[in-house]
Amino acid sequence: MRALFATLFIFVSFIHAASPQVDWLFPIGAQRGSEALAQIGGKYSWPLKVWSESDGIKFVPDKKKKGFYRVNVEKSVIPGPYLVRFHDNNGSAQPRVFFVSKAVDVPEKEPNNEMFKPQVVTNLPAVIHGKFGKGGDIDSYQFSLKKGQTLVAHMDAYTAGVSMDALMLLRDKRGVKLAFNHDAHSLDPRLIWKCSRDGDYVLQMACFKFPANSNSSFDGGADRIYRVTLTNGPWVRHAWPNSVTKGVSTKIKLVGQNMGNHEVAVNAPRGEKVVLPVEAANGPLRLSVLDHAQNIEKEPNDNNETANLIEFPVTVSARIDKSGDVDRYAFEAKKGEKYRFDIDSFKDGFLLDAQLSLEDDSGKELSTNDDSNKKRDPLLNWTAPGNGRYSIRVRSLLNKGGMEYFYRLHLTRPKPSFNATVPTPQFDLNAGTTNEVKVAVNYLDGYKGKLTIAAENLPKGVVAQPISQEKKGTAVLKIVASKDAPPFSGPLSLSIGPEGEESKQKKISCALTSSGVNNGVPQGFPDYIIPETSHLWITVLPPKKVEKKVEKKVEKPVEN
Repeated sequence: MRALFATLFIFVSFIHAASPQVDWLFPIGAQRGSEALAQIGGKYSWPLKVWSESDGIKFVPDKKKKGFYRVNVEKSVIPGPYLVRFHDNNGSAQPRVFFVSKAVDVPEKEPNNEMFKPQVVTNLPAVIHGKFGKGGDIDSYQFSLKKGQTLVAHMDAYTAGVSMDALMLLRDKRGVKLAFNHDAHSLDPRLIWKCSRDGDYVLQMACFKFPANSNSSFDGGADRIYRVTLTNGPWVRHAWPNSVTKGVSTKIKLVGQNMGNHEVAVNAPRGEKVVLPVEAANGPLRLSVLDHAQNIEKEPNDNNETANLIEFPVTVSARIDKSGDVDRYAFEAKKGEKYRFDIDSFKDGFLLDAQLSLEDDSGKELSTNDDSNKKRDPLLNWTAPGNGRYSIRVRSLLNKGGMEYFYRLHLTRPKPSFNATVPTPQFDLNAGTTNEVKVAVNYLDGYKGKLTIAAENLPKGVVAQPISQEKKGTAVLKIVASKDAPPFSGPLSLSIGPEGEESKQKKISCALTSSGVNNGVPQGFPDYIIPETSHLWITVLPPKKVEKKVEKKVEKPVEN
């Protein structure tokens, strides 16, 4: 017998630890000027660092209790939603939403399942922070109301990235049902009810699994987290008009619950938004700043003869007041000229599923649109077939109306423009490697010219040569890390614009949306409360290491 010796070569690669995974944050907000204790759940190495969209929100990890932070919110932070990121040297978890509020925080105290044994909320307004901890959980909160006050209970959960479908039920102290809401603008409920007599009342809440399954029982779990703003005071929905013109002093009226007849003059400086302080628990109010004039709808304008006369360009603040209401706006057009008509309503948090139709002077429909680019707000691009008078018609596709059916109609002439997006908010690469970032570039309304895509403020040892794009399509920006690039995990900014024209540069953003699962609702509810962000992230990891080949002799007998 002879022995044959075979040689095996073994290669072992070293792989870095996975990026942190943060499945939930509780609570998902805090009052400005306060300190809160927050906890995260998921898979991660402790402690994680935290980046915040606002410098006034600071997460300080507890050295003794894994997963816990002291959250300090400075008094100067403007109330509203902000993105936060939990990260370490291995990467970043997906961004999460953290709310800053004006009202006092009220943490949930279990047990509060029973309607006749609720948790008492002594003062309103308040922001309740709770969770449906297990299957079948029902949370009950008691508070006092006076006759004539309007109660507003508004939940933030699904639109903050919590996968659940919640409901609200209001009862009096005897247990009699007074009001109910399941879905408002999104899967998150908002209950509004006017009190008819002084007394104590109980708000009960529960949730179903989302996406739905065949089980109809109430859902629960560590990640079924919510915050509810509860108030019997001012609650602002919009302004009338709901935008301001740059450089013009505009008198606006605040519209909402318990607001009274409140008017304020607003001067619009440069910028895209005006932040207007208001007394309401959900303030401040953010108003768009326009370069053109604006009007307010004037009733009656249901038919072609009574249509509001407008001149381009203009934005009209309006409302479908009741079921069957139709709004018309008449204008003079010139043959061959291009016009654009679009509505902001659903994207601003209102209930109107609008239909836009264009009519000639005889009332004949020339063009119509319901949903644009898979969104519920319509848009029409139109070229005038001849000189003359035309009308734009706005109606509710579902034949509904009321306070929550507010809209802004923009009548403009299309201007050439551009934008760009990336498919993910974060990018990883090892030292000595390249990450190819795919950028979707859009040339809009006949824009022509060369655009430059660039990365800004890259970490040490990382470079990205700017690239040019001359048409709509996908551009590839190569981010290259040198072999000696030190580990890094931090913000990344990408921009696009004409080379050398800083005023025309735009940030490249990434959509932050839910899955858009239908769940029986047309188009689902695709958007989060922060639908997109230009605050991107880059992680530079150590070089990939491969163990040297190991030579091993194996003796194998061979028959003669």
